[in-house]
Amino acid sequence: MTLVSGGISSLSQFSRWFSRRVLQRRPWMSASPDSHERLLADKIRCDAYREAIHSTVKPGDVVVDLGAGTGLLSFFAAQAGARHVYAIEMSGIASVAAELIEANRFRDRITLIRKGSKRVRLTERCDVLVTETLSSFCFDRENIVEFVADARKRFLKPGGHIVPQSADTFLLPFSSDAFGVGRLSANTPGGKPAFYGLDYGPFIKKLLKDCPLVNASGKQFSALSQPALGYHLDFGEDVRTPAKTFVPFRIIENGRLDGFLGWFEARLCDGVTLSNSPYLPPTHWKQLYFPVVDQPRYLAGQTLLLYLDPNFVGGEAEWSYAVQLASSEQLNPTAKSSSLAI
Repeated sequence: MTLVSGGISSLSQFSRWFSRRVLQRRPWMSASPDSHERLLADKIRCDAYREAIHSTVKPGDVVVDLGAGTGLLSFFAAQAGARHVYAIEMSGIASVAAELIEANRFRDRITLIRKGSKRVRLTERCDVLVTETLSSFCFDRENIVEFVADARKRFLKPGGHIVPQSADTFLLPFSSDAFGVGRLSANTPGGKPAFYGLDYGPFIKKLLKDCPLVNASGKQFSALSQPALGYHLDFGEDVRTPAKTFVPFRIIENGRLDGFLGWFEARLCDGVTLSNSPYLPPTHWKQLYFPVVDQPRYLAGQTLLLYLDPNFVGGEAEWSYAVQLASSEQLNPTAKSSSLAI
C-alpha cells in the first residue's frame, strides 16, 4: 500500500510538472520574439539593470550573464567596459542573440554559450555575475536561487559582484472589485459570494487556479493591512530555494478578504532597486495572486496568519497556502478560515 501510494504521489507530481512546464508554459515558445519584446519594452526593468550594470562593471572586468535572452544585459556590460562577457542562453532565442552580437559588433567581446548554466565550464573566473531570471515573486518560476548559487561557486572570483545582490518578497491581504475574485462575485455581509445571484465558485476556482498572476498596478484595491515581509534572499550567500513559512498580518480596517498579492523588491546594487509592487507603475511581471474564493470578512485589530509552502517541483513552485486567524483570537460571525492551493 505504501509503495502504491508513493507511486501515485510521484505520478501526480510528474503530471503537474508536465502540465506547467510543457503543456502550459511550452518552453520551446521562449524563442518567440513576442515574449522577449515584453521584456525589452519594460523600460523600468531595462533602465534599472542598465544603471546597476554600469555602476558595478569596471573597465577590464570579465562578466557572466545567466539567462542572457537577446543579450541586452551582456551588451550593457560591454558598454560599461567589460573586457569579455560570457552570455549563457539555452533557449532558441540564442539564435537572435547571436545575430544581435554580430549586428552590434560585439563578437570579439561577447561569447554566446548555448547550454544550461550548470553544464557550462568557463576557462576563467569572472568579476561580475548578472542575471535577470526574476519572476513575479522573485524566485518561484525560474529557480534563480539555485542557478545563481551554482554559478557563484564555479564562475565568480572571490569577492566578485552579483547583480542583483538581494531581494525581499512582500505580501498584502486585499479586496478589490476591479480584478480577481471580486471582479466576478459580489459578497454581502453574512452571505455567500454570488454572480448574478448564482454560485460561480467552481468556475472561479478553475480560473484562478490556472491564472495566479494579476495586474494590480494602477487599479483600485483596498489593503486590509500593511505589506508584510515574506522571504529575504541573499544571492551572495543562499544556496537553496526558500521553504514553507508563516506570515502574520495585523488587520487595520474592517473588510472582505479576496486574497493576497505578492511581489518582490530587488536590490540590484547599492542605490538601485527594482520592484513590481502594485503601488508602483506596472512592469511585465504583474503580481502573484493567492485567491481566497469564499471571501471572508475580518475586523480591524485581528491578526491573520498566512501559511505558504512553495513545494518546488521541476524547479518551479507548486504553491500551497492557507489563511486563518491567530490562535488567540476568535472569528467574527461572518469570517472563516480558508485552506486553498494552486
